Amino acid sequence: MTTPPSSHDIARAKYLILGAGPAGLTMAKMLADRGVDDVILIEASGKVGGKCLSSEIGDHVVEFGTCYAIWSHKYILKQMKKLGIKRNYLRAQRIDDRELMDYIRDGSGPSFFWQVFKYLRLRGRLMAKADANDPEVNDLLAQPTSDWLRAHNLGKIEHMMHRVVTSIGYGYLNRLPLIHAFRWVDFNMMLTGLLKFTVMPDGGWQRFWDRFAEGLDIHLNQRATKIVRAASGIRVVTENGSEFIGERLINTIPLDVFNQLTHPSKAETRVAEAIDWGGYTTSLLSVADWPHDVPVNSWSATCATDANDGQILFSRIECEDEDGRTLVTVGQLSAAYEPDELTELARFSAQERGAVDPRIVQQVVWSYMPTYKAGAIRDGLIAAMAAMQGENNTFHTGASFSHEAVSTISSFNAQLLAKVAP
Repeated sequence: MTTPPSSHDIARAKYLILGAGPAGLTMAKMLADRGVDDVILIEASGKVGGKCLSSEIGDHVVEFGTCYAIWSHKYILKQMKKLGIKRNYLRAQRIDDRELMDYIRDGSGPSFFWQVFKYLRLRGRLMAKADANDPEVNDLLAQPTSDWLRAHNLGKIEHMMHRVVTSIGYGYLNRLPLIHAFRWVDFNMMLTGLLKFTVMPDGGWQRFWDRFAEGLDIHLNQRATKIVRAASGIRVVTENGSEFIGERLINTIPLDVFNQLTHPSKAETRVAEAIDWGGYTTSLLSVADWPHDVPVNSWSATCATDANDGQILFSRIECEDEDGRTLVTVGQLSAAYEPDELTELARFSAQERGAVDPRIVQQVVWSYMPTYKAGAIRDGLIAAMAAMQGENNTFHTGASFSHEAVSTISSFNAQLLAKVAP
């Protein structure tokens, strides 16, 4: 990584990447693996890793952002191995203090394995047509996930999604368009559940991204204020007066923010207006006691298809503090609330679920899970997002164009690479 350039410096590269989160970093590394090293990453903050925030408490690392890698994180898992970073396997996780499979089997319909087969078959057919702008397919992908699951008698898959979709902040199933659930819950996700393959990088995610970024040309503390795109090239100006000039731009930041920095195309305006950003809040609680049989627990009442925002979705036991109290991480879907309201909701919801004397130690509010408006999906949004890649020598990636998870972002980049560097 490089130190921030002084005011009025000009840096040049063939490829400029806006943002050094997982989307920008994996794209830069994939370009490097193909022999393309003429790349500059421009990052507004003072660190890499995007929605990654690792906090050290003694020799324990608390993750406030990115937490787990699963079976589908194949590219990231490969990089962990390459960097010599050990994987720490997550121990047992439950819902309502029960084995997850017991909760899944309580769902309606035929056997779980039959539902998995049916779900994957139907999903495969629809996803194969997602970019084709077929009105019938668009209508299906726009409907609430729970409506589609119930129409196909997939009650056990719905129960599974309470844990693997809602509890990790991807939304309630009666509001989440089907396209989002399909992008996340694929064969690899199913395999993760069956094999109980959930890991964290030893030393925390921030350490991983710092190691991953080594050798890349990254300019930190460079918040873009203006982007000029012309036939002659791309120019990015930052708030301290530095300039970055290139031939192609890869944008990873939210499209509504990006559009404020440049003259957006019709497609860029359309996509930005079609996205509603959700909110997710991670809090570290100190509790006198919270009896759990397992390190990670979720609750069916708060993760249910039609539950309300603000309640805690899961608890993850971390370690003891210096007073002998237990530190526990909890998460909330939080777009509808202010920070002080979230604090009270977290404490109240924790008490309802057995926590004794919960106190907020630290709280982080994220802009999270960009969700497409149903009407926009019906009007051909997915096809438009694919068609716009390369307009004005600009390519878009990140959570808005794939999914919030690191695995889906890196997989999306692997496919986009053919257009970025043909």
